[in-house]
Amino acid sequence: MIKVQFVRTGNTIEGFQISGHAGYAEHGHDIVCAAASFLAITVVNSLEVQLGCEGIVKGGEDGYLSYRLPEELTEKQQETAQVIMRTLETGFQNLKEEYPKYISIQNLRIKGGASK
Repeated sequence: MIKVQFVRTGNTIEGFQISGHAGYAEHGHDIVCAAASFLAITVVNSLEVQLGCEGIVKGGEDGYLSYRLPEELTEKQQETAQVIMRTLETGFQNLKEEYPKYISIQNLRIKGGASK
């Protein structure tokens, strides 16, 4: 199962973590994993291009990807970041609706964070 966790401060999405594999099909033929990977990588790349700066990105084995927004963002950058992050959230919600056995979505609420 792919586990998606959105890190939030209030209504602001500060970042996300993705781990695991869907197990929908064998490696190389798993459309759920491919869709999840495409969504996540597109969002990370889009954030970098649209914000003009890099966030904190960590990757690893077992389908792990973690992203956190940079701490110092202007109001305009934060607005842009939130549109992109909510697009990712919508994409994963749509994927979960279509393949509910293969995607888990959680929210982690934190105090403080990059956006106050």
